[in-house]
Amino acid sequence: MGKFKTRLLGSAAAAVVLGAGLVTLTATPAAALGTCTSAITITTSSGADTTAIVPGLSSGVSWNPGECQLAKGNSGAGVKAMQRGLNACYGAGLTADGIFGDKTRTALIAAQNRVGVSADGIFGPKTRQALYWMVYNDEGPLNCRYVPRA
Repeated sequence: MGKFKTRLLGSAAAAVVLGAGLVTLTATPAAALGTCTSAITITTSSGADTTAIVPGLSSGVSWNPGECQLAKGNSGAGVKAMQRGLNACYGAGLTADGIFGDKTRTALIAAQNRVGVSADGIFGPKTRQALYWMVYNDEGPLNCRYVPRA
């Protein structure tokens, strides 16, 4: 009986260790989102002659709210598009350098608070859907508007 208990306890310990490893490998839905790597020009619902520039995936659908996210430490054209939107529509005063640092995170949290979404400092589908974006036509910028998902 002593050998059986030792083997059983050894197997249980191995299962706990393996089980813990499996838990850490499980992806959450937020982790499954790609990083917004591009600035995507979309046609707004205001008409075919008006557009907005939003963060997105270069290979994705232009305005799919589940397609990407941005967080502190990210960089690139997607971050720059977000920074420009925060500057134009929320007076953030950021340098649009494409680097998601502390100032960008603080500006994003302030904008998230203004539009009533979770103020977590992460730019994801709900934040992108809730923010106002600068809308342009052939003559230049018009104003900041809510741009519903196309």
